[in-house]
Amino acid sequence: MEARIYEVEGKEQGKLKTLLEKEPYAGVSFAKQGYKLKEGRGVGGEAGKYYLYIRAEPDFFKWAEAKFKEPAAQPGTQPGQAPPPQLQPGQAPQPLLASLKRVEKGLEAKITAAIEAEDNAAEMGMGAIFG
Repeated sequence: MEARIYEVEGKEQGKLKTLLEKEPYAGVSFAKQGYKLKEGRGVGGEAGKYYLYIRAEPDFFKWAEAKFKEPAAQPGTQPGQAPPPQLQPGQAPQPLLASLKRVEKGLEAKITAAIEAEDNAAEMGMGAIFG
């Protein structure tokens, strides 16, 4: 298993959370795999950004990255809404999470260490309580 960290602008955090919580009982889902979504300043990242931590097998990351690139819902899908804008030839639809990207290796290692240290401290605390 490997750990990866993705970042998203704060304004898109709600969209990311909605995607992560979607279809929790599907064969493959973020809910089944497990993830952590952390505010940037809390894990040594940039203020105003959120960081998504996932530890998984490579096949899961292929699935997840395809989900991240899915296009946003187009307006005009409900009665009374304007028709969807026409894409120009060669123009790709805008992804739902335009700012989401995998962080650079150095920052990824720093944030991974912070999240895993937080998890280990929590486990040690529970061990002291129930040990």
